[in-house]
Amino acid sequence: MTQFDGSTALTLDFGGVTTSTTGRRNGLRLAVPAGGLRGPDKYKVLEHRRRQAQIKARHLLQLMEEAR
Repeated sequence: MTQFDGSTALTLDFGGVTTSTTGRRNGLRLAVPAGGLRGPDKYKVLEHRRRQAQIKARHLLQLMEEAR
């Protein structure tokens, strides 16, 4: 078994990147969730997806019953 002396942490190089303590966020923003639903049609879209999932599930159950 090889012996580990912890010296690998001493070789990290971040390319001169420094942190700023001015209080500004320097371009950092909160990420918008991918596929996030907004607006008045949000619930229509969700209901449509739910119904489509039910139809697919019923179809799959029917195929499984026929395979028996």
